[in-house]
Amino acid sequence: MMIDLKVKDFITQNAPVITSTTLLSDAVDKIEQSDQDSAVVVDNDQVVGILSERDCLKTLISSSYYCDGAPTVKEFMKSDVVTVNADDNIHDVAAKVISDTAGFCDQTCFPVMQNNVYVGLIGVKGLVEALNQYFKTCQAY
Repeated sequence: MMIDLKVKDFITQNAPVITSTTLLSDAVDKIEQSDQDSAVVVDNDQVVGILSERDCLKTLISSSYYCDGAPTVKEFMKSDVVTVNADDNIHDVAAKVISDTAGFCDQTCFPVMQNNVYVGLIGVKGLVEALNQYFKTCQAY
């Protein structure tokens, strides 16, 4: 039986969105207030990066120790971002995540695009949730 689950059915639409000029401390606050571990960086309606808690960690350790600077997101975001399409199959995306295909393993969340427009975020947690829901229906037969 083929899995027919689409990314668009499992995206987080209220994921944190920041700009590249956002102060790192403000970006961290926004991520922490969400249920995600990353924020999508959008400048002029274009996805230009992703910032994860991991990206912030080294800087926060140094900055909090020396109590200096006001770094911005642009300095630490991952700009080589892997995006997925809203109509992509969940199984196909999950398979890419575990196979180390084209940088998928470097991210825990993926901006979701529809007609070249950012529409939400899907994380590894969302992929696991979707596949687990499907798995439970398989076991019912």
